[in-house]
Amino acid sequence: MQYWTKNGSIPSTETDGTEGWQPAPEPPTEIPEGKELVWLNWEWVVRDHKPQDRAGFQWNWQHDTRSWVEGSWGTVPEITISTTEQISNLTTAQVSNLTTAQML
Repeated sequence: MQYWTKNGSIPSTETDGTEGWQPAPEPPTEIPEGKELVWLNWEWVVRDHKPQDRAGFQWNWQHDTRSWVEGSWGTVPEITISTTEQISNLTTAQVSNLTTAQML
């Protein structure tokens, strides 16, 4: 059976008749127990399910050891800006030392 994808969409056996559809590989028919089948980066990937016990996991697909990895990103801390100041004239050196928070 022929599968088709458009702009990296999940492959389907049918198209909507518009241009841009490309042939895609057939998905594997046998998925081991405890694994899931996903379409990532123009290919079918059989992988472990995402760990559910804590946040901060991201699928690491760029390396040969494709796996879930836990990152330090976790939750984003809330930032509160207490005061704002109007700045009228800055030198080039002062501008190059500004942080993003100071520019808001």
